[in-house]
Amino acid sequence: MMDPVYKWLIAIGILGVQFFLSRRTNVYWGTILPVLYLVFISGWLSNRIGNGNTFSLILVSVGGLAILLGIWSKGRESLKNKRKN
Repeated sequence: MMDPVYKWLIAIGILGVQFFLSRRTNVYWGTILPVLYLVFISGWLSNRIGNGNTFSLILVSVGGLAILLGIWSKGRESLKNKRKN
């Protein structure tokens, strides 16, 4: 089992990479991680649905996607403001 500190560091690293990619000129760079997340989570959910609390699994899935897309949106705004200046 992985130490919780490493899990947090990995999550923070992923969010940092997402922000970096979302600030690139090409808009599609910022969509890489949300698409990978959707592919991963759909495969993970297909194995877990019916084995317990389905609502919490779906809530975590939607929440993770919302966080990634929110960071993508903030990165695009940051790039737009950077271009204005």
